[in-house]
Amino acid sequence: MLYWQGLPKEGIHTSMWIIYTLLTAFLLASSDAITKDLLTRYSPWQVIRARFLLALVFLVPLPFIYGFPTLDTTFWLAAGADLPLEILALLLYLKAIDVSPLSLSLPFLSFTPLFLLLTSRIMLGEHVSTQALIGILAMVAGSYLLQVGRVREGLVEPIKALIRERGAMLMLGVAFIYSITSNLGKVAITHSSPQFFATFFALEMALVALVIPYHKGGKKVWKLKDKAMILMALFFALHFLFHTLALNLARVSYMIPLKRTSILFGVLYGRILYKEEEIKERLLGASLMVAGALLISLAP
Repeated sequence: MLYWQGLPKEGIHTSMWIIYTLLTAFLLASSDAITKDLLTRYSPWQVIRARFLLALVFLVPLPFIYGFPTLDTTFWLAAGADLPLEILALLLYLKAIDVSPLSLSLPFLSFTPLFLLLTSRIMLGEHVSTQALIGILAMVAGSYLLQVGRVREGLVEPIKALIRERGAMLMLGVAFIYSITSNLGKVAITHSSPQFFATFFALEMALVALVIPYHKGGKKVWKLKDKAMILMALFFALHFLFHTLALNLARVSYMIPLKRTSILFGVLYGRILYKEEEIKERLLGASLMVAGALLISLAP
């Protein structure tokens, strides 16, 4: 309960958080689509290093423009708890989109609002409403539709296929971690500023990426002339800036599900850029999962 004490009421009356969140979703999906291609040429740690080092270059002017906030103990507690979880989530995330199609792995981020029901109940004592239960069922049905093409092999075959899909299971773990870090990030932003925390987060992740050596055997050494790497980092930097701006205005349970529209963009990228198959079923399944996430987030 410590982290949530003294939080001001969110400005959910303004529509700006919706615009910020949709921009966040599109930019994240764009960054991930480029990342999937980069992972065919670089190791995950090389991509992580480039992502945060280059993103930091784009973000570092912000505190100098908007000012440095006074940081209290609550900020450092939230930021300190957030860092190791973000590192773990990022590693799992990169591995998931590396080993599985985007249209199969990304939809499982829709389970973050579902896990928020659990983490919020433990941390805040909140309970599940009927509308939230309907949202949960929609998410389960959506995940089934992702592999509905296998139903001819048996009604439970789509479920078995998802369990066998390593990237989907890894992304499910990412969704759970994000249900915790989303709340921690909200606290850190509230006790600093969106612009400062965006830069601070990129800085601490860049330092971690520099200190911890990546696995040997990287396919090649990345260079600044790699335009795809720079574009990936730019999209990621802008995504996180808009993420912090939206989170500063809206409730976590409202903002995060809307951010999951990145899943729809990701499925479309999977088809357009990587010619992933069974796109109709996966797009329908992803849409249903996002709808379920929205029902959960708007539940009383």
